Amino acid sequence: MLVVLVGSDNVMDAHILGSINDFAQIIERDKDVENVMSMASLIKSAAYSATGRSEIPADPALVALIDKLPESYVKQLMPDEQHTLIIIQMPGSISDTNKKRLLHEIQRTLEVVDFPPGTTVTATGEPAFMIAMEEEMTASLMYMLMLAFILMVFALLMVFRHVRWCLLPVPVVLVGLIWTFGAMGLMSIPMTMASMAVFPILIGLGVDYAIQFHNRAEEELAKGESAEEAIINTVKHTGPAVGTAVVATLLGFVALLISPVPMVADFGKMSIVGTVLCYLVSVFVLVPLLYVLDRRALNRKKGIAKKPEMKQGNDDSPLGKSIVRVSLFMARNPMIIIVLATVLAVAGLYADERVGVQTDTKDFVPPDMQALQDLNKLNRITGGSDQLNIIIKAEDILDPGVVQWMVDFGYVAEESHSHIKSSDSIGSFIYSIYGSIPSDKYTILTVTGTMPSIVIDQYIEGGNLGVLNLNLEEGLKTKELASLIDSVESDLLWYEPPPGVSVTITGPKVATTSVIDALTSGRTTMHHLGIAIIFGGMLLVFRDWLKTVATILPIVMVTGWLGGVMHLLGMEYNPLTATLGALAIGIGAEFTILMLERYFEEREKGMDPFEAMETAASRIGQAILASGFTVIFGFSALIISSFPMIRDFGIVTVIAVAFSLFSTIVVLPPIMVNLDKWRTARKASEKEIENKMVST
Repeated sequence: MLVVLVGSDNVMDAHILGSINDFAQIIERDKDVENVMSMASLIKSAAYSATGRSEIPADPALVALIDKLPESYVKQLMPDEQHTLIIIQMPGSISDTNKKRLLHEIQRTLEVVDFPPGTTVTATGEPAFMIAMEEEMTASLMYMLMLAFILMVFALLMVFRHVRWCLLPVPVVLVGLIWTFGAMGLMSIPMTMASMAVFPILIGLGVDYAIQFHNRAEEELAKGESAEEAIINTVKHTGPAVGTAVVATLLGFVALLISPVPMVADFGKMSIVGTVLCYLVSVFVLVPLLYVLDRRALNRKKGIAKKPEMKQGNDDSPLGKSIVRVSLFMARNPMIIIVLATVLAVAGLYADERVGVQTDTKDFVPPDMQALQDLNKLNRITGGSDQLNIIIKAEDILDPGVVQWMVDFGYVAEESHSHIKSSDSIGSFIYSIYGSIPSDKYTILTVTGTMPSIVIDQYIEGGNLGVLNLNLEEGLKTKELASLIDSVESDLLWYEPPPGVSVTITGPKVATTSVIDALTSGRTTMHHLGIAIIFGGMLLVFRDWLKTVATILPIVMVTGWLGGVMHLLGMEYNPLTATLGALAIGIGAEFTILMLERYFEEREKGMDPFEAMETAASRIGQAILASGFTVIFGFSALIISSFPMIRDFGIVTVIAVAFSLFSTIVVLPPIMVNLDKWRTARKASEKEIENKMVST
C-alpha cells in the first residue's frame, strides 16, 4: 500500500479533513486504487451512522464524532495529534509500471488539492521508497556510464596508443549498446537497476573484443600485407579465438538464468544478448571499418607497396617487454606461483561462504536520499510498518471459532516472540468494540455492521478470506527475521486453526527473506554451475582436455581470490554483486582463452613451449592488458557513486578484472606451458615405447 503522511499542528482541523476528503475522492477513481482509508473517511462513515449524511461536520460536532470512534481505528490512522495517514490500497497483482504511474498520479493530485497553509503532505511507504530508489539508481547509472566512456578513452590513449585509431573501439561499442537497448525492447526486458548494471559490463567486453580484432589487424599490416590480406588473416585467426571466448563468457552467464530472483535472471538475459551483439558489432562493423581505413591509408601512399607508417609495436614497447618477461619467468618457475595461487584460491573459496549478504534495501541508497528520509519519518511516527501477514482461508471467515482463533493466535505470537509488538485482524477490532468475541454469528455480524466498510475491507475479502497481521520491531536483521518466520510457522503447526481452515504466512518481509535466501544459497549454486557449464562447453569446443583444464583452473582461482578479498574487506553481497561469480568467470575465461589460443597457434607453427609463450605474450599480452585496463577504468566510474550498492559493485568488479589480468599473465603461463610440456613428453615416451615394441 502507498501512504500519504499529513502533518500539521492539528490534523483534525475540519479544513484539513476536507482537503484529505477531496484528495481521496480524486484518487479513488484511479483504476489501480482498491480503497482509500483516512480519518476523513472514518468520520464521514460515523456521521452517516449518526445523521444519515456522509460529510465532514463542523469542528464542535467533529470532536464529538472522533470521541465516539473506537480507539483502535483512530490509532491506526492518527498516531499523534500532529500527523495522520491516508492509506491507498492497490491490487495485489498491480505491475511495477502501474505502481509507478499511480505514485506519480498521487503526487500530482497532492499538488492540485488545496491543503491549508502550514500543512505538509508526503507520499511515502515501502513501495514509494522502492520506486524512488530504482529511479534514482537508474539515473545515477546513466551518469556513471557517461563517465565510464570518458575514463575508457583515457585508458585507451594510455595503454593502446601503439596502434593507429586507438579510440575506434569506443564508437563501435556505442553501436553495440544501441543494439542492446533495442533488444531489451523487443524481448520486453524491463529497465531495472540490475539490467542497467549490465551496460558497464558490455562496454568492457565490447571494447575488449574490438581491441583484439584491432590489434591483430595492426599486427598483420606490420608484416607488410595488403589491407585485404590483413583483414582476412585477422578474421581467420582472431574471429574463432574471440568467438570461443564469447562462448565461454556466455556459458558463465547462463548460470544466472537459474536464479529465482527475477532481477538476477534479467541480468543474465541481458548479459547474454549484449555479449553476442558486442561480438557481432566487432565483426560486422569494426572489421569492415578497419578495412576501409587501411585501404585509404595505403591509397594515400599512391600504391607504394609498403605498410602504413605505424607506431611502436608490441614487441618493442616497454609494456610489451615487461609482459613477456613476467610470463616467461612464471612459466620457468611454476611451482611457487601455482602452489601459492592454489592455496589462496582454496582459502578464498572457504572465506566466500562467510561473506554476508546485504539485506536491508535502505542500505542500498545514500542516507540523505529524500525517499529514505520520508520512509524513516513515517516509521518513527507510526512505530514501524514491518509485518508478517497470515492469510486465513475458511468456509466462513466470520465464524465465531475462526474469529476467536485469530485473536488467540495473535496473543500467542505476541507473548512468545519479543520481536512481535502487536497483532491486528478483524477479530481484534471486534474484541475492542464488544469486549470479547461473541459466541454466535449474529452478534458478530451486528458488531461488524457498525464498523466502517473501509476498515472491514482491510481484513476480510468476500466471505472466506481474512488476514492476521503480526506487527514487527523495526530494523530486524535478515537472520532474526528468518528465524522469526520459522518460529511463527512452527507456532501455526502447534496452535492449529479450527478444522477446515488453512493458513499461509506471507507478506513483503517473507518475500524479502526468500529473495535473500535465494541470493545467498543461489549464488554458490550459480558459481558451481557456471564452472561446470564452462568446463563441459570448452571440452566440446576444444576437444582437448589440456586446453579445457588450462582454461578452468585460472578462473576457479580468480573466483576464490575474489571471495577472499570481499571477506577481508568486510564487504557484503547485494543483488548486483551476487552476479559477480558469473561475471568473474565470464571475463576471466575471455582473457584466458585469448592467450591460450594464441599460444597454441604459435605451437602449431613448430615453436617449443617457451618460444610459443614468449610470442603469444608479446603479440597479444599488451592487447589483453589494454582490454583489462579499459574495463577497470570504466568500472572505476561506479566507485564514486553515492549509492552504496553501485559503489560496491564497481569496487568488486575492478578487483575481479584485475585478478583476471593477473591470472592470465602470471598464473596461466606456468599452468599452460608445463601441462603442454608434460603431455608432449608423455606422447614422446609412448611413441618411443611403441617404436621399441614394433622393432622387437
